[in-house]
Amino acid sequence: MINPNFSKLVFGRAIGNAGDSIYMIAMNWFILKLTDSALWIGIMNAAIVLPGILLFLFGSTIDRHSKRRLLVAVEFSQLVVVVLLIVALLAHVKLAGVYVILVFIAALFGSLAYPIQDALVPLIVKKDELVQAQEYMSIAYKGTDYVFNALSGFLIGLLSVLGILIADAVTFVVTVLTFNRIKVHEPHHQTAETSEPYFQQVLVGFKIISKNRLLGLLTFSSAVLNFFFGGLNTYVVLFGRHFGGSIYYGILESMSAVGTLVGMTLLYRSLKRLSVRVAYLIGNLGCTIFMFLTVVTFNQFWAFAVVYLGSFIFLGLTQVYETPMIQASVAADQLGKVMTSFYTLVSITLPLGSIAFAYLADRFDLRLFLFLFGVFDAVVFLLFALSRSFRRVDDLQL
Repeated sequence: MINPNFSKLVFGRAIGNAGDSIYMIAMNWFILKLTDSALWIGIMNAAIVLPGILLFLFGSTIDRHSKRRLLVAVEFSQLVVVVLLIVALLAHVKLAGVYVILVFIAALFGSLAYPIQDALVPLIVKKDELVQAQEYMSIAYKGTDYVFNALSGFLIGLLSVLGILIADAVTFVVTVLTFNRIKVHEPHHQTAETSEPYFQQVLVGFKIISKNRLLGLLTFSSAVLNFFFGGLNTYVVLFGRHFGGSIYYGILESMSAVGTLVGMTLLYRSLKRLSVRVAYLIGNLGCTIFMFLTVVTFNQFWAFAVVYLGSFIFLGLTQVYETPMIQASVAADQLGKVMTSFYTLVSITLPLGSIAFAYLADRFDLRLFLFLFGVFDAVVFLLFALSRSFRRVDDLQL
């Protein structure tokens, strides 16, 4: 954090995500009030999630242009969209589709910010600082998401949806000004044109992932994990109902948020002296053990809640290492393509998991979902433990 360019990146990301977290929830609330339709809520949430699937189309652009300028551009574009939302509210536009389209555009720009900053970080910090950098970046975007998601209901009541959007516009102004002050040397070759057809350019990231066994394993495990998390988004509500009501649902959501942050910070720092390989395997093994324990404690809420917290603590630990492993395994001039392809592949499975497990929710015991989640965690642990490519991960000198 004494690196001025990195501290600006972290600060800008935290401020931008704070605004994002509130306004996405505020727009869901607004659409419900406008349409009184659960279908439109589903459409709005799809508009927020689906842009992640399109990210691979922009990988070549990220690699060929200044990442700092692109980051400033996407944040400024989000500011413009938020201003258009404010204008639509002031004009009393009643067409829900208008708001959905604007939110989709904003979500697309917001999604683009992540692979851009992932490609920018290795240009700002040293290779052996990538894991520590990811810890701070994870706190900046996930930490603020969790905090402001929890505060969103109170803030909507205090400021109104219009007030939330105005506050969000201010956060984007701060973010744009902060990112614009980052000074980084970027190789001149990244602006060079290529004669390769565009369609082939956008597929390069997928090809690199498929040929690199470590990248393939990381992508596979993250994609399937997101499939289960799509189901968990539905099942955690059912867990709350099983234990007695919405207050239990809220506690479980808090446990997942707190657990992830503890894993990214306290547990990671306590294990920093261990190698990346050992620490990552500990994270996967911990997830496996605690997920199986949720099945055993399912009829005792506080025991279940503590175990549920533990599973997310170890999950948070693994998340600190994943992006740095990708960053260190890929050449700087290909990182944009790889990160956008990675985000595309892991984004597709989230809505699929939501649909699949929502369909199955009334067809089998809730504990079976937790058991299957534990089985997947165990398989991932074994895959990494036995992987020859992962055995060499410490050679990356993270």
